[in-house]
Amino acid sequence: MNKQIVVGVDGSEGSTAALDWAAVEAGRRNAPLLLVHGSRLLEPGSMLGDEALGRLRQERLQLLEATRDGLLEDLPGLSVELLLEADDPARVLVELSREALLVVVGTRGAGGFERLLLGSVGLHVATHGHCPVVVVPRGGEGERGERIVLGVDERHKESEAIGWAFAEADLRGVPLVALHAVGGFGAPGQRVGEEMELAEALAGRKSEYPDLEVEYRLAETSAARALVEASEDAALLVVGARRRRLGFGMVLGRVNHTVLHHSACPVVVVSERDEEQAEG
Repeated sequence: MNKQIVVGVDGSEGSTAALDWAAVEAGRRNAPLLLVHGSRLLEPGSMLGDEALGRLRQERLQLLEATRDGLLEDLPGLSVELLLEADDPARVLVELSREALLVVVGTRGAGGFERLLLGSVGLHVATHGHCPVVVVPRGGEGERGERIVLGVDERHKESEAIGWAFAEADLRGVPLVALHAVGGFGAPGQRVGEEMELAEALAGRKSEYPDLEVEYRLAETSAARALVEASEDAALLVVGARRRRLGFGMVLGRVNHTVLHHSACPVVVVSERDEEQAEG
């Protein structure tokens, strides 16, 4: 059986954007979709009495059922399952990520900022997920462009994020942009050297997908700025994150934090499971 695409549902605009993106991706991959709602208010013995708890549980179940029914009106062939959990939603989604194909979460608005800030649930799942985690900004569920942008850091070479981006671009039949930010060039020949190094680092992956159009792009600016700017006309932005040695989540770093908060398109965070990452 195909692995599921898991998406958090809470009725907010942010979760609706994540749901719309996840449904399209599930159809593209012929994968089942699992709609998940988690809340600690549903725990037996919580501050609510039994009667109120029963009503709340029924309301949340109806939310999931209505969400499923709405999806099936537009995508009748989609396989959709429901899960209601009496637990913290971030913890539920991270646990499900152990066996999922993808986990998809939304963002939430804050304080009138034009760009939407990532909520605590989305940030926790992006940091601790065991499979690729997709963060969909509100309004970013629709395709903004036909290319996938891959952020390539100075370590290049073997990367789970690189492999995922190549496979996704091939699945969609769209170009892939491999973006490496260098901050600036110190010598006239540095650009040529950086371009050669980038192309060489991805040569193995390119040989696996000979028909895939790949653009190698260097940016003379910071990585965060280059990626956020590239997100304006991209379908997806793919970044890697190093997993800590003892399993206490991933090291997102300043660049990925900025990208997650300010990207105009969905961001896919792929765990690199770097054995050399220091503890803590």
